[in-house]
Amino acid sequence: MIGAVQILAIGYRQDDLPQEIGQQINLLRSSDAVRLLDVYAISRARDRTITEHAIDGVSDWDGELIRRMLRTAGASRVLNSYTTDSSGFLVQGTPIPDPKVSLPPGSNLVLLLIEHLWALPLEDAMRHGSAYPLAGGWAGREVLEDAGLTMKDTAR
Repeated sequence: MIGAVQILAIGYRQDDLPQEIGQQINLLRSSDAVRLLDVYAISRARDRTITEHAIDGVSDWDGELIRRMLRTAGASRVLNSYTTDSSGFLVQGTPIPDPKVSLPPGSNLVLLLIEHLWALPLEDAMRHGSAYPLAGGWAGREVLEDAGLTMKDTAR
């Protein structure tokens, strides 16, 4: 069984992916909580042409799974799919704009396809318990700090 899968889009303007981000992507390979399924990168030149490219320092990923998803299902369905009763989702996130349309000229984008292994038991319990997600999202650091949570509170 496959766990909850997230598509994470990271944009950047410089020519190369920032080294720290590449290192973090590579660290996902050794995680017990998530499994990196694929990495796909595109660039939009100032003349608006779009090209796929490899990412220096992030090896062994060719973007084939993400390309196949986008090609067979269409970008809009892959990045914006949902069901009215939220079945089939652990967390129903927000839609991601089609990167080939929304990526600004002179920008780059890396898409990460991440399976959340930690979520398998919760997702299974929800499915068997006739429960469903209502919403999902990310809480920003500033909001958490304003609420009184500090980074030292989460240290292990």
